[in-house]
Amino acid sequence: MTTPTLRPLTTYEPIDGQVLIPAARQPQPTTQPHEQPVAADNARFTQITTKILEVLDGRRPLGHLQTLVAPSVYQATRTRLRTKPPVGIRYQLSSIHSCRPAVDAVEASGLVETARHGTRQRRAEALACRFEYGEGRWICVYFRIIHC
Repeated sequence: MTTPTLRPLTTYEPIDGQVLIPAARQPQPTTQPHEQPVAADNARFTQITTKILEVLDGRRPLGHLQTLVAPSVYQATRTRLRTKPPVGIRYQLSSIHSCRPAVDAVEASGLVETARHGTRQRRAEALACRFEYGEGRWICVYFRIIHC
């Protein structure tokens, strides 16, 4: 069996009378500086989400969404309104939480309360959506109510 040997530690402080001189050149960054992030306004995402819910339950016309959502979300909403007209259902956004996976994207999840007219029964359903920044504004590119 061998006995471990201990080596003395090197000092990290300069020896008395010694002056440390910085390197002659500064290291260059290896990556490009990131572009300035666009402000993610949670109030704006709440407003857009609420408008989409109001269109889905018939309180707002579909045309109000044209500048707020991507064409795919607009078409899906239009198809849903044609196949499943909003009769007696009301959606209310209870909460929304967001995270930022990229500089120009925000993903949000929320809680939507669904109520039927004439009853006091309410259901809680999950909400998932994604917003992307382009052309100087935030638009919703994905929207889904997850029925539990």
